[in-house]
Amino acid sequence: MGIEIIHGIENIDIAKWTAFAEKHHYGSAFQTPLMYKVFEQTKNYEPLVFASVDSNGDLTGVISGVRICNGGGIFCRLSARVIVWGGPLVKEDDTEIVKILLKAFLEKAKKMSVYCEIRNLYSLPEYLKRVFVSVGLRYKQHLNVIVDVKEEESVLLKKMVSAKKRNIKKAKKSGLEFGEIRNESELKVGYEILNEVYKRTEVPFSDYSLFKAMYELLVPAGLCRIYKTSYNGQMTGIMAALIFNRRMYEWYVGSKREFYKLRPNDFLVWEVIKAAKEKGLEYFDFGGAGKPGKKYGVRNFKKGFGGNIEETGRYIIVNRKIPWMMGNVAIGIKKSLAGK
Repeated sequence: MGIEIIHGIENIDIAKWTAFAEKHHYGSAFQTPLMYKVFEQTKNYEPLVFASVDSNGDLTGVISGVRICNGGGIFCRLSARVIVWGGPLVKEDDTEIVKILLKAFLEKAKKMSVYCEIRNLYSLPEYLKRVFVSVGLRYKQHLNVIVDVKEEESVLLKKMVSAKKRNIKKAKKSGLEFGEIRNESELKVGYEILNEVYKRTEVPFSDYSLFKAMYELLVPAGLCRIYKTSYNGQMTGIMAALIFNRRMYEWYVGSKREFYKLRPNDFLVWEVIKAAKEKGLEYFDFGGAGKPGKKYGVRNFKKGFGGNIEETGRYIIVNRKIPWMMGNVAIGIKKSLAGK
């Protein structure tokens, strides 16, 4: 086949990598050199990338992910996981290259994580799914909600459930305002809002350094916008959204609980959907909607905006069974004690 596998950002032509991701039909901001650099600057994050090149030195595939830990030392060893969003990207979806890249990447990930998870951003064809399974990955059902923002605003509103429209109207009437984060001081305020949301939901949250790198690297490049809602000059909500391949992807979003009566969540999402439309994008991606057949309030919230539900799925491989089982037991006990 004449394919060589290379590892490490220092060995990959950045311009070729960027162009490859931009042209690929499954391309996303997550599979770009800039996102690699964002992860590189984030505390407790360690990015890794593999690529395939042909005999002419041209890229034929790339897969980029990141090892994430909850703290250092023993906490890192017990919580380390490698996450890949939307990868690999392979020229013409060549199954042999997909298989070779996955094998090389998973071999590296095995040495540095309890488990590795690939989170699809698109519904993949069956022939690609079979390749993922053939290298030891296990498929997990996972849903997403996608809004087609090519449609007229009146059509989008018609598809929205009545409660959403009432809440948006109430938010506007109450004086909620929408805009973009303008400086790092505002970014820090927004981060604290998200931090509080994640504490309430008992989900591990990233260090502020992720958002600082996002703001300094992705926003100037046009790969990210960080939106906010405000009331009487006080920030009430924030959303960090990625932009790539004619699609806006909701990455982080949250609002202050004390302002819930003003309906900031509905208002924020609707204004961002309109912003995506105004930018000439085609889709607003809610970034996940849980597992089918399981109650999930967030999915109901997202469905209310009239988008289409898709099963994009995820793939997982467990590298260290004992830490994996310990982690699952700990999560179960924690939820039980919390009455969840």
